[in-house]
Amino acid sequence: MKRNLRSLTMLSLIAGSLVIFSCKNEENKDDAPQPMQNEMHQPDDQTTTGEYGGDKLEAEFKDENTAEIYNLYVEIKDAFVNTDAEAAGEKAAELAEKAGENEEIAAIATTIAESDDVKKQREEFSKLTVAMEPVLTDALESGEIYKQYCPMAFEGKGDYWYSNSKDIFNPYYGDKMLKCGRVEATIQ
Repeated sequence: MKRNLRSLTMLSLIAGSLVIFSCKNEENKDDAPQPMQNEMHQPDDQTTTGEYGGDKLEAEFKDENTAEIYNLYVEIKDAFVNTDAEAAGEKAAELAEKAGENEEIAAIATTIAESDDVKKQREEFSKLTVAMEPVLTDALESGEIYKQYCPMAFEGKGDYWYSNSKDIFNPYYGDKMLKCGRVEATIQ
């Protein structure tokens, strides 16, 4: 019995350590590339305290409606980075109205707007990200948008989001694991 308890305790400690250190912030090193070198990118010019204000869009869209839909998506993402369910709901309501022709985006945005539970809103945000992909495909006139990934989101299942910047600001964990993630793709 003692041996089983000791083994269980050791396994728990190892598993806990892996979870804690898998998204711990580290400094980038000039050594050879590591498999997940961008996983913990911490920009030198930004802090992790206070409210995240978002990144300026450097890309230009082919049409104004797509630009407005994307900008509202990013404002929802930024609200989740700040763990602000109210702001996410307000921006989602605007998105639902703006995306009227795209019924899938409008329905998901409405669900986010009608909830005040940030956990449920973040689950819907995951669906919103999937719905945004076809909207963003071939939508840019110039510049770049970054598709980012957190391997720890949703109990280790991982999930994506879009960003204006290569810098990681995780909408699924906010300040709990602000820098957990990596750039998976660049949309041009």
